[in-house]
Amino acid sequence: MVLVCTSGVISDRLRELMRQQHITQRSLASEIGLSSQLLNAKLHGRANYTSRDLVRIADFFDVSLDYLTGRSNYAKPLEVA
Repeated sequence: MVLVCTSGVISDRLRELMRQQHITQRSLASEIGLSSQLLNAKLHGRANYTSRDLVRIADFFDVSLDYLTGRSNYAKPLEVA
């Protein structure tokens, strides 16, 4: 089963993470196993993110899926004392 996310929030968060860490689309695409053309299409809403994409992006940037998908404004899960 493939989960598809079409939210612009993902692209916005991803662009911000790339900007903060000075990562190019080409290098990110290579790291997560996509062509740079496909990543560009996903960033511009012409293709959908799959659950595999989201997990690989979250792992690469070390952020939570909730942050990446806009469910949380905290990149890392909050620690419970």
